[in-house]
Amino acid sequence: MKTGGTPRLKILVSNQKGGVGKSSLSANLAAYFAIERQMSTLLIDLDRQGTSSQWIKNAVHVDRLKYDHASHLIQGANRLGIFNARCHVRDASNVHEVVITDVTWSPAVGYELLEIFDLWIVPTSLSELELLSTIALLGDLKPALDRPRSPRLLITPNKIHPFQRKFDSMAAQRFPVPFLLTPPVLAAKDFESLYQRDYIVSAGKDDVKERFLTFCEAVWQASQISVFEAHTMRARSDWNRGTASAPPSALPEISRVPEMIKADTPDETAL
Repeated sequence: MKTGGTPRLKILVSNQKGGVGKSSLSANLAAYFAIERQMSTLLIDLDRQGTSSQWIKNAVHVDRLKYDHASHLIQGANRLGIFNARCHVRDASNVHEVVITDVTWSPAVGYELLEIFDLWIVPTSLSELELLSTIALLGDLKPALDRPRSPRLLITPNKIHPFQRKFDSMAAQRFPVPFLLTPPVLAAKDFESLYQRDYIVSAGKDDVKERFLTFCEAVWQASQISVFEAHTMRARSDWNRGTASAPPSALPEISRVPEMIKADTPDETAL
């Protein structure tokens, strides 16, 4: 929380499989916070190829949007690199209201990185192979995701074609951890045509923009709940020690947000 009580959001966008649209999602989500929410936003790109940071570097300038290609922090595949990455994200959140980190997950990343984020967005297609890969990743990280201070998990069906009306392939799977299912991000030529030129939220076609904004507003809603819960946890801890006032008793007001589909337990994935 910065001075005045405004929350600082730290969002991780990651999956272990390439080609899921992670970089385009990261760059355009960052643009949403900077343009639509008027929030100071930094995208930290930890991928060696730097696709998302190159998008922001070469696209039309947005005042509140910055990028940082920092893949060198985790290339050493050691605990010191993860520690440096954690510090880098935390330092950035002292300067920017929103920090979005884009990284392809691998054993070199380490589960310790998860603990500093409010949200973890996992983009995936509806192919069985990709879903099984995502489920395997979540299974490996289940001990970290079960911790009290773990990020809220959001699974995002990405690059979905309009004819894919049913999520039967996802409903048939058993996920090892609870998650929120965001509105899908549809496959659109706008994402390709605007690459390193502009952003969906400002230059996309009306229907594509509206659908993407629905996804972005769902992320915003989840972020507000996560920050509130984290703040409440810290406040209760301080209150018990007699070093702070009583914790908040109600969620902050949230407006203009769509409903999301929540899976309360791994066995109750509602689609």
